[in-house]
Amino acid sequence: MHMNPSSEQRFDSGYWQSGVLIAVAAVVFFLQLGNSRFWDQDEGYYATVASEMYRRGDWIVPTFNEELFAHKPPMMYWGMLTSFSLFGVSEFAARLPSACFGLGSALLLAWLGRRMFDRTIGFYAALVLLSSFMFSVVSRSATADAHLTFFVLLAFCFWVRDAFPLHGDNPGNGTANAWNIRWSSWIAAYAAMGLAVLTKGPIGVAFPVTILGFVHLLDRNSPSRLLAVPGQGREWILGVLRTLHPVHVVKTIWSMRPITAVVMVAGIAGPWFFAMQWITGGEFLMEFLGVHHFTRFSQPMDNHSGPIFYYLLVALIGLYPWTAFALPTCLQWLRRVDDPRAARAHLLVTAWVLVYLSIFSIASTKLPNYIMPAFPALSLILGHYVQSWATDTTHSGLRWQWIGWSCMFGIGCLLIVIPSLMAWDGLGASVLDRWQIDDAMQRTVQWLGLLGLPLVVGGCLGCALLKQQHRQWLGPCMGAVGICMMLLFWQTIVPMADRHQTPQDIATSLPEMDHEVGSDGPIAVLGYFRPSMVYYAGRPIHFCKNNEELLEQLSAAPNSLVVVKQGSLEAIEADLPEGYRIVRAFPEFPKKGTVVVLGNTLAR
Repeated sequence: MHMNPSSEQRFDSGYWQSGVLIAVAAVVFFLQLGNSRFWDQDEGYYATVASEMYRRGDWIVPTFNEELFAHKPPMMYWGMLTSFSLFGVSEFAARLPSACFGLGSALLLAWLGRRMFDRTIGFYAALVLLSSFMFSVVSRSATADAHLTFFVLLAFCFWVRDAFPLHGDNPGNGTANAWNIRWSSWIAAYAAMGLAVLTKGPIGVAFPVTILGFVHLLDRNSPSRLLAVPGQGREWILGVLRTLHPVHVVKTIWSMRPITAVVMVAGIAGPWFFAMQWITGGEFLMEFLGVHHFTRFSQPMDNHSGPIFYYLLVALIGLYPWTAFALPTCLQWLRRVDDPRAARAHLLVTAWVLVYLSIFSIASTKLPNYIMPAFPALSLILGHYVQSWATDTTHSGLRWQWIGWSCMFGIGCLLIVIPSLMAWDGLGASVLDRWQIDDAMQRTVQWLGLLGLPLVVGGCLGCALLKQQHRQWLGPCMGAVGICMMLLFWQTIVPMADRHQTPQDIATSLPEMDHEVGSDGPIAVLGYFRPSMVYYAGRPIHFCKNNEELLEQLSAAPNSLVVVKQGSLEAIEADLPEGYRIVRAFPEFPKKGTVVVLGNTLAR
């Protein structure tokens, strides 16, 4: 079949690259998606909420353990409910929406990178995202983070469509709206932000608007020298400060069509929030905003705190193995950019990263997934550097490439050795013993050394390609390293660790234990809160906060099964009703210890 040059060119570039990205996502995100049970805490919470909504046929009110659950808006649950309707209630069905949104995010990022920079940068940025550790985690988890990342990316794509026209035309023309963003594009961008609000609350609109606001403000009211990154130091900073004049700020806000923003976000997200307030008598927003937004920002919750540099470490670990080249990537990104279009692209991506990292760094509660919407921007920065490998023949550029590949080789060697050293008991007790890690789990930890093999092989191959001057293959080589690491992790390490999950074993064994002791009462759990137990038990569980609450529960229902840690049994044993004995004992996961299930044999 004859193909005209333009069609052939499109097939060999955009279509081929999209096909590669879809294939990579198929093996990294979708392969054996249900090969492990839900992990606590997040997956255990959200999958249980969706399963309870599905059993009730309720698409409005989220509940956990048959009580109002105000942690998250409904978008994630709606995806799971749809998947449950198609495939039945299972781990695969609960995680499938995240995998689909993960793939969608990669394809959007490829388009975004192509529009702002070029096709190769867009492709490598998407490949970085697909084959990095943290994004593969959220795309294979029954959580809201892949959904949020997709809708934030979608909002930026609508904006970039006008801000970076095709053929390199200058988007600015000196008018009040310096980026020439059409009203229809603002409508579409704010609609995407409204869906982001339905995914994770106000941060779905607050962060994208802040980022675009800074970009509009700095570019619209500043001299052209401010578009260079990093510019002339003191002069650049003074120029930025002059830009923050209140008049400039107000004009910039108005140019972003705030009324359109309010109408679109409220029109899309408002009905569900209004319905929840009506149904719960105002209880929902008090917990959703008061506890899970303001309190989490102002004080650490659930022992999730960290130092000011917490999210720098999260970015380095989350984007591995690509962050073996973190230092030269940053150095290249911070070089002065003279081309206005490229400088504007740098401005957007830099603001994107800095807003997420800086705001969440000063928040009191810290969790790795909070900055997931910044990972596409970080991937663009890495993709920008990877694209230069084939063309950068300067002494400095080649030296950094040698350092990066050699560093990867060294880190791979350490990753192979360290897990075994942590389990070595040559000095009386291993590191894992001191951390009270269960013996069965220790054997799984040792297998983590497998993840070092792709780094060692990739480091050697990268150095060989550099020596033979086959630099055009360095990017694909790095992509293969990342894909192999993710496959080893998800197809080998995770299933091995899953075999030791105690909460799920306890929950699935409850019917047998009910039959053994003739119990038909509720389940009472003391000092061992694991949300996934509710999902796998398929019925409510009474999680007791203290011994007194447990004894009250047993007084009301003397034939309850009781789940308690062995170490806590002595404190309550004397007060238990007559007839209670240990029915089963399970190893605690992942710490050393034993979890026992007690049943009342006299209640038959």
